[in-house]
Amino acid sequence: MEPLKTKIKRRWIGIDGGGSKTSCVIGDEQGNILSFAKGSSSNIHGTPPQQVYQTLTQLIEKVMDDSQTSINHIEGIYLCLAGADREQDQKVIKDLLKNTPYEQKIKLRSDAEAALASGTWGQSGILLIAGTGSIVYIVSHETNKKLRVGGWGYLLGDEGSGYYIGQKALRAIMKAYDFRGQDTLLTSLVLDHFKLHQVPELLKLYSVENFIPDIARISEFVLIAAKKKDAVAIEILEDAVFELLQMVKVAYQYHSINKELTLVLHGGLFLDEYLKELFLKNLKQIIGDVQYVQPKIPAVFGAYLLAIKDSGLKIDENIKRNIETSWNEINQ
Repeated sequence: MEPLKTKIKRRWIGIDGGGSKTSCVIGDEQGNILSFAKGSSSNIHGTPPQQVYQTLTQLIEKVMDDSQTSINHIEGIYLCLAGADREQDQKVIKDLLKNTPYEQKIKLRSDAEAALASGTWGQSGILLIAGTGSIVYIVSHETNKKLRVGGWGYLLGDEGSGYYIGQKALRAIMKAYDFRGQDTLLTSLVLDHFKLHQVPELLKLYSVENFIPDIARISEFVLIAAKKKDAVAIEILEDAVFELLQMVKVAYQYHSINKELTLVLHGGLFLDEYLKELFLKNLKQIIGDVQYVQPKIPAVFGAYLLAIKDSGLKIDENIKRNIETSWNEINQ
């Protein structure tokens, strides 16, 4: 009688890393997520390289330990990190992880690819991110094209983003203060948020070390004011939606993208029904009928999806169901 053969465990790791946090998952070939972990920023442009190294390696080690997985069981590790679509940044990240046990297992992709995959299950599509920043990212497996529109950061771009909206709100408050603009509810909302008494005290924002998230968070108060019919807030949001639509329009017009490709709406701004409806109403008017989706799973699961797909596994309904179930259990 032949001895029973032990089935070798096959595991894949997905990592999604941005400017504020990094998420990591490990899963099997059936779509079961075995461990989920979070760490600090892994953006090499805003975080010291040694800290990025520690964040990435500690997260990998944690999910492997939690799932009782050895390096021999790892089929692939997809690092989907901010800036990882640029060759120069890829070299920096690869050098960081040189001579680690994971070096040969790693593939680098941008965080936008992970976000897109979380909405299309790894298929072709167009991603629009509207969160702290903004970008349109296009992946067409049929033509082997990967293109981007926008995503140039708060100094050079990020039109329509939370930061963009927040900055517009601050400027509107200052204009109202010295009678260059009309009064707005934003003044009291923002002052209360920062626990300030007078508009000039907003100058303290210049001394905040990591001011980008603070300014992006002001977009929440613009939404509140707009729902109360504040004309200034409504104008700011209409302008932001216009900028987001221009990026999507360019993706269709100048990059010959098929309108049948799914548009994935990603980022915190689209979690607000007011802004989402404003966007969709104008989307139909400017571009026409476009199929859109909001992901049911986070971007880090998209990184894991790309990893298993790269190994030749078909993303079937069973895998999708298991991934969604895993996320619902984690998110309870």
